[in-house]
This record gives sequence, structure tokens and C-alpha cells, in this order.
Amino acid sequence: MIKCLIWDLDETLWHGTLADDEDVALRPGIREVLEQLDGRGILQSVASRNDHDLAMAKLEELGIGRYFLYPQIGWGAKVEGIRRVANELNIGLDAVAFIDDNPFERYEAGAYLPELTVYGAHEALELAGYPEFQAGKLTREAGRRREMMLSRMERTTAEQRFAGSREDFLRSCFMELEVRAAREEDLDRSFELAARTTQFNNLTERVSEEVVRSYLESPAKGLYVAELKDRFGDHGIVGAAMLDYEEERLDIRLFCISCRIEGRGIGTAFLGTVLKLAQQEHPAMHEAVCSYRATGRNRPALMLLQLLGFARKERREHDSIYALPFPFSYCAPDWIAVKMGHFKPAEGRTLG
Repeated sequence: MIKCLIWDLDETLWHGTLADDEDVALRPGIREVLEQLDGRGILQSVASRNDHDLAMAKLEELGIGRYFLYPQIGWGAKVEGIRRVANELNIGLDAVAFIDDNPFERYEAGAYLPELTVYGAHEALELAGYPEFQAGKLTREAGRRREMMLSRMERTTAEQRFAGSREDFLRSCFMELEVRAAREEDLDRSFELAARTTQFNNLTERVSEEVVRSYLESPAKGLYVAELKDRFGDHGIVGAAMLDYEEERLDIRLFCISCRIEGRGIGTAFLGTVLKLAQQEHPAMHEAVCSYRATGRNRPALMLLQLLGFARKERREHDSIYALPFPFSYCAPDWIAVKMGHFKPAEGRTLG
């Protein structure tokens, strides 16, 4: 699945070469492609050899400058620009695509960044129809993903300018996290998180929509979500967890937390609160277990488990089982106001 598309400019986004003639024209159909991808929550940026100020002014003149995050425009190698965009957006290169009219630029990008997906400019109008750009059902969060990334950029800038400690800055963000049982309208977003999240995901397992739904409907399972608001805006649902209730233990089948909110303690606050409430509702349980499968990108998920006190209990061929003994006590960082919504299992639920 492509999470970010990086555009070349000359003879790709527009007809003409800006350095030769400032009267370039947007290629027919390109505006519609930008709008389609943006509406699906696919982020977009630029890597172009051009005069930065001139190119940015032209993008604004054409009315499309708002679509591009962290544009890399200058006279250096496009490969470095692509790397910087991926780093700034915190997206793996295997989820990034680059489109360019120049075969040399495409070859260089693919040679230095083999994980990258590369397209020729002639494919621009077809991209929205490719399966890797199909985002599934449109969720509220997907439609606002660019806006949310802009909020993240605003927060980063505010943090860089903040004179106090890191903890003081986080307190000044006034974060409110609601942890609750999922509702019917949360299913699409929960599935989207499970499908897109590659770092804070214990398995990076591509579960089906039917499996996610079963955790909402089954009396022996639970689906829980976290919604985040702070002074920079409403971030919507940023975390989901799928739990199997057994007679004496809780099995965390899958947890996934949006990479957009990394570094704030949200992941531990969400999963810690879920564990705390599950323990209160089912006092007979003596431990929580969670399978972790290392993928190279999801080490943050393991660190989250370890921060909560999980330790490896069993090593298997493809994954390991981590366990946390109950009773378990947890208190979220004082810069996060945690609100606990409905959590209790549906009436008549039996375990085991």
C-alpha cells in the first residue's frame, strides 16, 4: 500500500521546464489525480531539480501547493530529497512512490532506494486506479490525513521553539485520550489502522474486515479504540486493540497505534488503560499475553510492551510470546488526560 507519492515537476506534474520558461501548464487530469489521492489519505510531496522559490510560487499560482508536504526542491540529488520526505513523514520507503518523466532519475532512485516504487510520468493519470493506491473505505481520518500531518508539523515547530523541558511542552499540548469499546462506525478506521500501521503493530498482520468485525460482535472478544484531541486539533481514532478473553488470561491478538502520534506516550497510555480496565472487569485473569513478530520496522511495538512490563515467555519459529502478570497497575503520564468510555463486555458475555 502506498502512503506517500512524491512528484517530479517538469514534464511530470506540468508541461514544460520551469527554468527555461516560467509559463508552464499543469498537465490535463493531474489536478483530479491530486484530489483523488488526497481524499483517500495518500500524502503527496515533491522532489525536483528547480529553483525552490520559483517552483513553490508556481505551485501556489496553479492552486495545488497545499497538496505537497515537505517539498524537496533544489539542485541536489532527488534520492536525498525522497529520503528526507520519508523521514519527515515517518513513513517507510516501502510505502513511498516516486513519479518522474526522466528514465535516468527513475533508475537512480530505484538503484539507491530499492524499496521505493517508481513510475513513469506517462502513468500519472492511471495511478488512482492501481491497487496499491486503493485505500479501501474512506474514513474520517483518511479524508483529513493531510490536515493531520500539517497539525503534526505545527506541533513539531512549536516544540522546537518551546523554552521549557520536554515534559512541560507535552503538558502544554493539553492532550485528551478517550479509551473505549469500539462501535459499529469505528470498524472501517480500526481495519485501516490494522492494514496501514507498520511500526506500532505487534504482528503487522493484514487481518480481514471480517476478522475485525468478529472482535466487535463475539462475546469472547473485544475491540477497543483510542481517540485523541489536543491543542492542535482532533486527531480522531489513533489506536485499536483486538483482545481474546480466556478463562484465566487475556490474549492481545493485535494492537496498532498510528505512527503520527509517536513520542508522546499515547501508545502506552492506550494499551495500559485497556489492560487496567480488562483486569478490573475480569479479576480471575492472572496474566495478559501478546504475540510479537519482528519485521524490521515494528520494534517500537516491542518497546511499548516492555515499557508496560511484558517479558518474553516463549520463543517460537516466527514470533515470540510476551506475558504480563496480573495484578497490574498503570497510571498514564500526567500530560495525558485519559477518559475511559464504555468498556464492559456486552450483557450476557461469557468467557472461555
